[in-house]
Amino acid sequence: MVQKIPSKPLLLLASLSLLILTIAVNLMANFVAPALALANLLPRHLNFRRAALVSATLGFVILPWNLYNSPVVIVYFLGGLSSFLGPLFGIVMADYWLIRKQRVNVPALYTHDPAGPYHYRNGVNPKAIQALIPSALISLLFAFLPMLQSLSQFSWFIAAGLGALFYWVVAPKGLTYEDKDGEAIAVAPAKH
Repeated sequence: MVQKIPSKPLLLLASLSLLILTIAVNLMANFVAPALALANLLPRHLNFRRAALVSATLGFVILPWNLYNSPVVIVYFLGGLSSFLGPLFGIVMADYWLIRKQRVNVPALYTHDPAGPYHYRNGVNPKAIQALIPSALISLLFAFLPMLQSLSQFSWFIAAGLGALFYWVVAPKGLTYEDKDGEAIAVAPAKH
């Protein structure tokens, strides 16, 4: 579309706008979000600046632009990635829909209280880890074994289903969960 602009000044303005938009979107999606995730993962060791440096270094070491050189690498990379992300999705969905029956205590999500319902063991849900490991390993087989190559396209779906199934098997059942909205901790609306 930009090429169809008949005026050179408007063409330059449109090209500059497209360039700024591309940089802004990619900066937010591929740099700020991972840096914030790393800072939240290790808050005692990483502030935003350090996490941004770690994120940039990891991005450079992985060399994602080299993935475009080989379709085989793209397939293996995406298969491996989906083998880990699929179970996470399945575990979260099984916990929300099957175990907790859509009940979430929003204020308890934001507390550091060791007795809180989402604290688990030092903030890690061991039952979710027990479901994640076997489902990811099985899904990796679907993603990487040549004899299962016809199923490799579905490794994310297989992993999500396995993660949900394994979590449903190991998660405690029969507990009652409190459903509480976050209105009490929400920021008061600005008054004009």
